[in-house]
Amino acid sequence: MASLAQLNPYQCEQCGATNIVAAPVVYQQGTRAYSGTFSSGTSQSYSAQQAVPPRPLGYLKPVFLWGPLILLLSVWTVIGFRSILGLPRITMFRVELAVVFLLLEVFALVRLLFNLRRIARYNREIYPRLRWNWEHTYICRRCGKFSFIPS
Repeated sequence: MASLAQLNPYQCEQCGATNIVAAPVVYQQGTRAYSGTFSSGTSQSYSAQQAVPPRPLGYLKPVFLWGPLILLLSVWTVIGFRSILGLPRITMFRVELAVVFLLLEVFALVRLLFNLRRIARYNREIYPRLRWNWEHTYICRRCGKFSFIPS
């Protein structure tokens, strides 16, 4: 019995139980993959859903958000400038409209680049620290308290 107590020297701060487990273990034990004839997927226990690891941010969401807008504005900018060059009589309204579309396109492109830069910074600097913290988080199996133990 004395050797069993030495295996886990940590105790829960709330209830005093020695039955604390690392969050990655709780997540792994509570996640099950299933496959049937017509369906497949994963199921998770409630404790595994609470111990879910942090995820890096994806790059597709900003591309799908800003990409069609940039494409649409690019088409209208080209149409606007071609109408100015193609027709002999240029009105100031057409020039202003083409310039407005060009400025909106540049603004959307800059926003896309800033979003991609923000995501790259998060994945490079913040996500590894969140992952490390998750790997050093322990959960009491008795009361469910999360404890951070940097060992």
